[in-house]
Parts: sequence; C-alpha cells; structure tokens
Amino acid sequence: MIYDYKEKEGYVSLWIGKCKERSVIDKYLSTEYFEESFDGDVVKAEQSERWKKLFLPANRDRDCEEELKDRFNYECFNQFEYDFGLSFDEDFREAEVLDYDTKDLEELFDGFSCCDSFLERITELDMSHLHECNTAIVLYDFKYEGGILEAEHEDIYLRFLGYVTYDN
Repeated sequence: MIYDYKEKEGYVSLWIGKCKERSVIDKYLSTEYFEESFDGDVVKAEQSERWKKLFLPANRDRDCEEELKDRFNYECFNQFEYDFGLSFDEDFREAEVLDYDTKDLEELFDGFSCCDSFLERITELDMSHLHECNTAIVLYDFKYEGGILEAEHEDIYLRFLGYVTYDN
C-alpha cells in the first residue's frame, strides 16, 4: 500500500540525513517526467530499459511496488516516493541542506514553516539512531506509517525520524 497524505491533517512527518548538496535533494524529491514522444521503436526501447532500471529487483516483493508502477505509469518517476513507498503533494513539502553537520534537531529544522509548533514534540521521538546530519525533509499533513525507514544512494542518505502533530 502506498502511504499518502489524505486525511492526515495536523501531522508532520520528518526525515533526516546527509546530502552532498542542495541540488541533489532537489532532484531526489522532484518528479521526473519522461519523454512524451513514443514515435519510434528506438525511443520506446530506450524508455522501457530506463523504466526497468528504476524499479529494483530487490524491491519486487514490496507491497507498494505494483502500486508505484501504476502510479508512475511509464510517464514519471520520483525517487523519494519510490524509496519510501509513499505519495505526497509537493505543495506540502519542505527540505533543507545545511553547510555543516549537526545533531541538534532544533538547528536542523529551524526555519521550516510551523517549526515552532512541532520542535518540542520532536524530543518525544526515538533518537537512538541519531547521527550527525545536514539534511531535513518535512511533509506536512502527512502521517507516514510505512515500514521503510531509510534509503541510501551515492550522494544522499535519509532516515525516517518519525511523525508528530503540529499546529497549522
């Protein structure tokens, strides 16, 4: 099942991690749209091969795998959505990459919309896995309850921190 933002008002889901630079997180969180032209066998073959590489064989047994394929429908792909098996509205997402590493979550989430209403609640979350990080992602009106806790790629590592309530 894909976890989405519907009917989750008042919750904010939080991810932390390390990212090489801002452009990497922007690309990671953005939906990439594929070529719309299927005018030739070469284009179709190239797109088909590219599509196959996006869906990892190691993930084929995930509950959300077929749902994600249907959602993307050979038209688009979003690495964050794929990695965590979720769907989100980009209007309710914020991300930041600091120039330095920190373990101070107040510092990491400072400047996010509504952060004053959820910063205190973050301390209620399990911090046993907290390492120094420079990246934070928030999804507002989203209560992520998926089982995928972390994702790692060449220039980015993310771990789901948890969700808390916030005041809009």
